[in-house]
Amino acid sequence: MPMKKSAIEKLLREPNIAVVAVTAPDGAPHAVPTWYEYRAGEVVFHTGAEAFKYKCLSRDSRVTLVVDTKKPPYKCVILKGAATMTRGTDDARVKRMAVAYLGKKNGEAYAKSLRGEELVIVRFKPDRVISWDYAQESP
Repeated sequence: MPMKKSAIEKLLREPNIAVVAVTAPDGAPHAVPTWYEYRAGEVVFHTGAEAFKYKCLSRDSRVTLVVDTKKPPYKCVILKGAATMTRGTDDARVKRMAVAYLGKKNGEAYAKSLRGEELVIVRFKPDRVISWDYAQESP
């Protein structure tokens, strides 16, 4: 059963590892786990300028992000849209994400290792949202 908007927003704000899918230059799908941040209806994640997903997005800006729970009752949200990318530093966001995914001590250490490093910041507002919540299914 599809999730209500409030439940979708709640799931997307949690630090779940997402799978980002993009289109490779040969047309094949390319999917990779990634950290992301969701705020005000926008997905943000970063990558390196040498990363394959950056090269794919440079050719074709379409992106799909899949966020799911790993324990029953399973829930899933799929977001589809077109990404925009900028290069630069975003130390505050990197630290926020690292602490959310790794905890305070390890997150701060990881964020410190990237401080001042130029990253590719990827953003998109989904054009399409697909969801389901198996807890809402009737037996």
